[in-house]
Amino acid sequence: MDQRSHSCQCKCCGEQPDSGRRSMLTGALALAIASSMPSGPARAERSPKPEPGDRLAFMLGERAQQEIKPADIEIGKEPTLAYPLDVASGKALISRVSLLVVTRLKPEDLLPSSKPNAADGIVAFSAICTHYGCPVTTLHPSQSQLVCNCHGSVFNAADRGAVTAGPATRRLSMLPLVIRDGVLEVAGRLDGPIGPPT
Repeated sequence: MDQRSHSCQCKCCGEQPDSGRRSMLTGALALAIASSMPSGPARAERSPKPEPGDRLAFMLGERAQQEIKPADIEIGKEPTLAYPLDVASGKALISRVSLLVVTRLKPEDLLPSSKPNAADGIVAFSAICTHYGCPVTTLHPSQSQLVCNCHGSVFNAADRGAVTAGPATRRLSMLPLVIRDGVLEVAGRLDGPIGPPT
């Protein structure tokens, strides 16, 4: 079949394109794209997960996205939901994978597995339950365990987020913290996987 015999109205089959015009348009488009890009090395988009040097910001309430101070986290109070706060941009890194649960325990209650990652009794974990992915939001009456209210899993904050009651079978990932010059700061990366096994 002759390509020119079909009823296409675009003239793509019967005529050769104007290569000079096409080259000019391609060049103009490339120039427009290049001129809209920032000069110099571009800053790579960072992960929303907490990184060393980040601070913590409130997720909820009047102080949402504002920095959490060590005095804001009190022994025996309900855990605080938080996001990492990128110091360079001053912005909270709002993402499901970066949601944290922060609580304060009596320093003497911390077991050796949690003590190196705590800052004056303040501990932080991924807030995503390892059973079904719900947020872990409640302090257990023992005041050293965290509870997921969706299905009742209990995690020992004094023992690196270990499961003390299921249905979850994997501990919460712990985030190392430190207090430097009176500021609560992330000292390392989360020490395990986030959320339920896949």
